[in-house]
Amino acid sequence: MGGNKSSKFNKLSAAVPHASLAKAKEKLDLLRKFTTQGAELGEEITQVVSQMRQVAAPDNQPFLFTTVLADNEHLLRVAFRDCDDIKFRSFDARGTKALLVFLDGMTNVTLLEKNVLETLMEPTKGQKDGAISDLKGLVNTLITSSSLTLIRNTETAMEAILTGNALLMLDGIAEVLTIGTVKHIKRGIEEPKSEGAIRAPFDAFNETLSDNIVLLRRRSRDTNLKVQISKLGDRTKTSIALVYVANLVKPGLLEEVRRRLDTIQTDQILLSYTVAEAIGDHPWTPFPQTLSTEKPEKVISSIYEGRVAIMVDNTPFVLIVPCTYSSLMQSTDDFTVQPVIGSLLRITRHGAAFIAIYLPAIYIAIVSYHPGILPTPLAISIAELRAKTPFPSFLEALIMEALLELFQEAVVRLPGKLAGAASVVGGFVIGTTVVQAGLVNPLLVVITAVTAIASYSISSYNFGIALRALRVPMFIAATVLGIYGVIISALLVTIHLCSLRSFGESWLGGITDITLLEDWKDGLVRFPEKFLRTRPKEIGAQDRGKIGDNGG
Repeated sequence: MGGNKSSKFNKLSAAVPHASLAKAKEKLDLLRKFTTQGAELGEEITQVVSQMRQVAAPDNQPFLFTTVLADNEHLLRVAFRDCDDIKFRSFDARGTKALLVFLDGMTNVTLLEKNVLETLMEPTKGQKDGAISDLKGLVNTLITSSSLTLIRNTETAMEAILTGNALLMLDGIAEVLTIGTVKHIKRGIEEPKSEGAIRAPFDAFNETLSDNIVLLRRRSRDTNLKVQISKLGDRTKTSIALVYVANLVKPGLLEEVRRRLDTIQTDQILLSYTVAEAIGDHPWTPFPQTLSTEKPEKVISSIYEGRVAIMVDNTPFVLIVPCTYSSLMQSTDDFTVQPVIGSLLRITRHGAAFIAIYLPAIYIAIVSYHPGILPTPLAISIAELRAKTPFPSFLEALIMEALLELFQEAVVRLPGKLAGAASVVGGFVIGTTVVQAGLVNPLLVVITAVTAIASYSISSYNFGIALRALRVPMFIAATVLGIYGVIISALLVTIHLCSLRSFGESWLGGITDITLLEDWKDGLVRFPEKFLRTRPKEIGAQDRGKIGDNGG
């Protein structure tokens, strides 16, 4: 290389006027500061974007479970604020934070401690130690409860807690586990309160839906007997069970029952009658459109005719649809005696239904307009009795009806011990004192007593009340038009009954339809069992033959 040329560095100020090393350091520090702040800003933006990417809770859920246990606990505590009976139990499940949530009093705590807490808090049991990261692993290996459900829906989870189940949550897992630990507080299986029978089974439904279903399963081991459970009532979330026989129920009937149940919009379902009223065809008729019973054998017999039973939790009365006049007049006792006797019992009830409505009205019509149709001695005797009372026959009958209704309501509402005393006082007042006071004549007291006994002999309580409700309109018709008023009223009632429908079926059923004459074998009368080889034609069961099975 030719010649040595020494390198020469010029001053920074020579290249950049007014520049110096101190200023360069100052600018480098400023650049470093901007870079650091930009990184922090990027992290904050990432967190905001992450939060913004979270999916909003659907409309039917108040919130969504997250993977952070503390957040889930906070959300549940907010949802159950002021609910001191909701218990939160935090514990360490093999190195993982866990939380149990349950309803005090409705949860079987002993079962919870044995099947969950002891297992998860004991590190020597199970397959291996270490943090739990999979709830399915718990379900398959550790928790011994028979009823376990993995869910993410918060509404369902809170409903499970309020039902009496326990909720298990683990840190790092967004899913929760419901554990079946319901402890039912219930009444035992007792005798029916409203449907007396002499030789029928004495067990009756209670207020617990699971017990009632068991009573049906005990009587039928048929795989075609189906039970479908759903919820009704926006706030009470009451369990409703549809019970039917799959290969017998009339085509379309089950779908119609479901459709009507789905249309019920109400806050609360506390009584089965609330459901009966909501699904009925005619809201203004006094006659029942669903058969209500607390006897399991009656439900089994009905669903094997092709009907559908509706069971409501917290009430011992099961609804059966469709309902017909014949089904309301039947009793279990009809099938525990000889067919001839059973037929006589049914005929007696039909006569009692007629007496319960028309006897006082016929009395009023005869003594007011047509005394000539009576034998002369009897007419004179009645005239002498009525001469001692100041009121017309209509007012006499009305007084007796009012006293009878007051007496019945008092006996029903009073406690058992007081009801006995009220019966004695009421019987004395109605039977003796009213006559001695000259308010009514003794013959009307006898007629009122016969009418009351006739209405009590009806096997369906709701139907008996409907008959009682018709008596006063009959009084008025007999007072205005005499026996013609009674006849016209009877025709109007018959026309009304002919127009009634229960889930598409005629309420009077085979009584007015000659094509259903074969149903009379187990309708107005009861034939011997060997002649009852077919199911009622009016119900429309898929298989009409009672002997044999088409499968299904």
